[in-house]
Amino acid sequence: MELHSGDNRSIPGMAVFSRYGTAGMEAFSRVGIMGAGATGMGIADSLLESDIPVTIYELDREPLDLATAAMRSTYQNAVCDGELTVAQRDRRVALLAATINLHHLKDCDVIVDALHTSAAVRDGVLRRLNELAKPGAVLIACVSDADEDADAEVNRIAALMRFPENVLGMRRTNGAGSEQWELVPAKATSERALATATRVVQNFGMSPVVELPPVLL
Repeated sequence: MELHSGDNRSIPGMAVFSRYGTAGMEAFSRVGIMGAGATGMGIADSLLESDIPVTIYELDREPLDLATAAMRSTYQNAVCDGELTVAQRDRRVALLAATINLHHLKDCDVIVDALHTSAAVRDGVLRRLNELAKPGAVLIACVSDADEDADAEVNRIAALMRFPENVLGMRRTNGAGSEQWELVPAKATSERALATATRVVQNFGMSPVVELPPVLL
């Protein structure tokens, strides 16, 4: 895992990770993903490949049905091409749940916010999530890779939540010639939440970059 401070200085990854997360790293039995767009479904596919149950939530039924149908079609094509066995296809399909009822995320250990909607609608969903998510659930908010104010947005989202220590951000970056996921902790993000999010990204088959605010140095 590669880590950077808020002023872009590099920090030895293993040393910082041992300080801020190894002991707190937790397993998760189900991941909820809010948003059935390209980002949300891409994350879902990576987790399903790692044998992790996923619940996809979307605001409306039509885009949800289209996205899940496309994923099942992709798996069937992979079987036809010899890239997946029938058993692997069936296992991934069985691990995938889809819903327009936010209440179905209540048992998720991690919830990824990848909704593509207005800020007002997104904030409304997050406030509802406050009422039903389990107290220890980690919320990972996807922020734009072009957003230079990612820290401010993640802190704004954390302030909406009942347990801000369980909130952090995540965005795509390009480093060393390949795509990476960067974790963006909020001011209140706990060591446990950072460690759990790191484990989520590791299930994408990559090691995350973590931008640590100066207070953690």
